Amino acid sequence: MNSSVGFYTFDYSKDIMKVIVYNINQEEKELLALANRKIHKITIITDPLDENTVHFAEAKDAVIIINQENQLSHSFILKLISLGIPYLILKSLEEFFIDLPIIKNSAIQYKIIKCSDPKVAASLIIETLDNWGNSDQDHLKP
Repeated sequence: MNSSVGFYTFDYSKDIMKVIVYNINQEEKELLALANRKIHKITIITDPLDENTVHFAEAKDAVIIINQENQLSHSFILKLISLGIPYLILKSLEEFFIDLPIIKNSAIQYKIIKCSDPKVAASLIIETLDNWGNSDQDHLKP
């Protein structure tokens, strides 16, 4: 912020997104925190996305699901859509079982990250959030 000439300017180049991460282990959690640089508000859930944890996604801008072993069912995708989640990141080394046609036909933007290096994966996740946030006027810092 600059007030030297009697007016204030704000840096709108960075955004804050409210994010929830499901099924993350300790190493991935630490790497994600380092990559985040205290920009996004990230909630960590060590459990997978399921009936008992889906409600934590309410009021979030992005949902990140890491190495979900169970298929992400049609009903969970519909639940995320009904919660108004605009962004979804899926990170897995293996094939991610998900109903892509329903996501493609919804307003959810998504990215699938297949990366064996957890540090690179964390950087890719934060880079994706940064890009989405910078392109979305609802997430600019005041």
